[in-house]
Amino acid sequence: MKKIVLGTRSRRRIELLRRIGVEPIVIPPKTVFEKTMGEPKDIVLYNARAKLASILENPLVPRENAVVVTADTIVVDVDGTVYGKPGSVERNALFLRRLRGRWHCVLTGVVVYDVDTLSSGEFVEETRVKMRMFSDEELELYLASLEGVDKAGGYAIQGLGGLLIEMIVGDPYNVIGLPLPRLHKVLLKFGVNLLKYGLVRRVVRTS
Repeated sequence: MKKIVLGTRSRRRIELLRRIGVEPIVIPPKTVFEKTMGEPKDIVLYNARAKLASILENPLVPRENAVVVTADTIVVDVDGTVYGKPGSVERNALFLRRLRGRWHCVLTGVVVYDVDTLSSGEFVEETRVKMRMFSDEELELYLASLEGVDKAGGYAIQGLGGLLIEMIVGDPYNVIGLPLPRLHKVLLKFGVNLLKYGLVRRVVRTS
């Protein structure tokens, strides 16, 4: 089976793959300039491509029998405002006050690159999310957790941030940062079946 290289610094993306039985080769991309202005779908694909270019420069990337996966996630509110990672508690508070009680979209751009054929595939997955009209007390408690400071939109749905959500329309994995069903469909085109990875791991565990 092909090796799966995941170009990321995100623990949640690594954990999502591990949860289905995939143990990726994790290579963090170099610090790259992340685009934040423009058409949202263009932003996430631009950033995912930039991460891929950074990863391919790393000598640790296998030069045969491997695919490289990179991704970038942003949040866009109904007014078209783009929310990346707040980076501070103050900006995290600003993000969540703006999103509170409203719908927003989570967009993840994913790029898959096959090192053998030098071909690639890419897509953008979109999920709609509505936040609850949570109280100021809930907001302060969440901010104190520091959970959302390094997350797109300022919250982590797989953690305490899930308590702030009222409704999700679309793929919940996308909100975490890696749309697994769509990724699986694209990887199939490169001869990579994630179901086989999960099955092999289960067999190894039980043998």
